[in-house]
Amino acid sequence: PSAAGTGQVYAFQVTNNDPHEYLVSLTFTAPTDFVITAASGPSGTSVSTLPAPSVTLNLPREPYGSTFTVDVTALAPCVPAGSQVWGVSGVDSRWETHEVHWSSSPLSVPVTGQCSLAFTGQPAQTAVNSDILTGFNSTGFPLAVQLFDASNDALNPADFSASGIPVTVSIQANPGDGTLSGATTVDSSKGVADFGNLQIDKPGAGYDLVATASGFASGPPATSSLFTVAGLIQLCGATCSPPAQSTATTATSITTSSASGDFAALSLGGVSLTCNHYTAVSDTATFGVFNSSGGGIANASATATLTISPSAVASSPRPLIFWQVCYAAQTPFPVIPGTGGTTTIAGTTYQTGLLLPCVLFSPSHPQPCLISQRYTTGGGVKLTFVAFGDPYYRG
Repeated sequence: PSAAGTGQVYAFQVTNNDPHEYLVSLTFTAPTDFVITAASGPSGTSVSTLPAPSVTLNLPREPYGSTFTVDVTALAPCVPAGSQVWGVSGVDSRWETHEVHWSSSPLSVPVTGQCSLAFTGQPAQTAVNSDILTGFNSTGFPLAVQLFDASNDALNPADFSASGIPVTVSIQANPGDGTLSGATTVDSSKGVADFGNLQIDKPGAGYDLVATASGFASGPPATSSLFTVAGLIQLCGATCSPPAQSTATTATSITTSSASGDFAALSLGGVSLTCNHYTAVSDTATFGVFNSSGGGIANASATATLTISPSAVASSPRPLIFWQVCYAAQTPFPVIPGTGGTTTIAGTTYQTGLLLPCVLFSPSHPQPCLISQRYTTGGGVKLTFVAFGDPYYRG
């Protein structure tokens, strides 16, 4: 047997039983979808161009009674189809072919195991309806799905079956209830399927993708790393003030410690966030400042606003003082007693809690904190606060 997608050497013993003619060439045809990559015979043998589904060996005029070995290396397909039987033909010195035959039944070759897939080019954070590539903010290279043989080695690019295999990518974890668009099915080329124009239409933290191909191993699935789709990503100048808006919430953040050339990302939705002993009604927002490679900016701070619509405020009537910011950050921060906790977002643990008033902290030791609570015209509520790093929050 041959393991799917792997190479194996097949040794054929050949004898010229014709007392009147020399044997001058042999052609071996591999089973359907196999690919021959190498062949050798007696000294002086020449071989036709490889790789190919068949190989012709031009022999040094083997006489009657001559016995020799032909070694043929062939790669088994990932998804075998049709007959799995070797074929042979040959030519003698009279250019006759009918005398070449198997001494026993033709060699049949079962294919065992299954090929598999894995992401080798991982998705990076980008904005909604933007190409998901290996670099931050739609930079870098297409996402790559590598094809592996049954021995978990990358398929040999010379294998014909490494190309032309349809590979499909879909959303697996879907925190933002997004839809994947673009060329979601592409044919592999030399053992790799590249996806260069995939997009997701809704923000979310912790999306991942899964790749499948007919006839390939179904488990464990080929799953990408987790990534974030932001509502928008904006290049910073002296400040960054990208706004994001939904029917219930408007969020704006103005950075105070980023440099020109950094990027601010802002989103509404796509995250589940709660704080102990507090009922939040706004969408969850996330804000972050990043360099051009997508790395977080150390100690980046922002003055953030979260405006809750009048209808959302009416759905949860309470005095203005009880409208608070439910906040989540990777580093601990002071919270209103009894509201602290932890949550996991996109595989990372965050500290949670309601922000304390900024008047409690010295400017020389800043903390995430609540600056003000105000009513808006029409009965909404606007919360203004200081944010650090890459936090999540809602009111």
